[in-house]
Amino acid sequence: MHDRDKGVIGRWENITKEGDKLTAVAVFDDATELGAKVKHQVESGFLRSASIGIENCKCETINGISTIVECDLIEISIVDVPANENAVKLFKKGRKPIKTLSELKKDASAGADDDADTLRTRIIDVLGLSETVTDKDIVEHIKKLLNEPTSVEKEVEEAISNGLISANDRKSFMAMAKGNIKAFRGYCKGRKESQKAEIERLLDQNQNKVMPMERGTFRHIGERLGVEVLRGVLDSMINPIRLSQAISLPEDKSRWTLEMYRKFAPEELRDNPTLYKRLVEHERGHGAAVKDLDYYRRNEPEYLAAHPDLYAQLIENEQKRK
Repeated sequence: MHDRDKGVIGRWENITKEGDKLTAVAVFDDATELGAKVKHQVESGFLRSASIGIENCKCETINGISTIVECDLIEISIVDVPANENAVKLFKKGRKPIKTLSELKKDASAGADDDADTLRTRIIDVLGLSETVTDKDIVEHIKKLLNEPTSVEKEVEEAISNGLISANDRKSFMAMAKGNIKAFRGYCKGRKESQKAEIERLLDQNQNKVMPMERGTFRHIGERLGVEVLRGVLDSMINPIRLSQAISLPEDKSRWTLEMYRKFAPEELRDNPTLYKRLVEHERGHGAAVKDLDYYRRNEPEYLAAHPDLYAQLIENEQKRK
């Protein structure tokens, strides 16, 4: 149907021109869904016609009739209704000037006074407007088109808002989409699939922050706004404190244990090495070694590997001391 955006469904072999007939054998790519579907409809007799797509037409007046005597054959499409002088336009996709048979006839016979009318006819056909439309309506329609983003631009902006591509790469992806929209859509599809897996990993890692009934909501945030936005939201959330823990927590911090500080005031413990040493000695006896990063690396590397949060905290303490 001359719709190149759908992709190639096959090829023509043994193209032959004999007199006024152009013949060829259709070979379908039935490995594709559309190719297999069209092949079935052709073989079943539901699609029985073909239509040529041409451009760079050269016309001559023969016996008083404007006739195409030379052109470039761009493609041949399987169609339900073949082109004829009263129906389908002859064209090539891609925003190139559209030529109708009636226009070609007018071009050959029109004089200088008819140039404006010929241009008007072409503009109306390109815009898909009625022949009765006024010049003012034509101008307003063109203004509207100039101000509206194209479908390609809309897809790129949607991909940015969904976190599939970065806004900093808008220009590059816009060029990619305009040159090969299928490649752009394929890239976005791949990014979406990889994001789904990353979203589930993030939710699994933050099970202590996200309740089971909230998981769907946070998943929607990730799918709609992107993985990095979801990561920022989860990182900004604090681990919930159980009511039983809060009730049993002594108001006097001098009675707090090392474990209490680790759960409810880790920042204070991190910023006060003297307090940390005192709590360790109180819990394990005077002279007990403070387990810093070097201690864990030498004596308990397996424990350190199994507790990445502790490892990150020890790294931060080490950097502060330096």
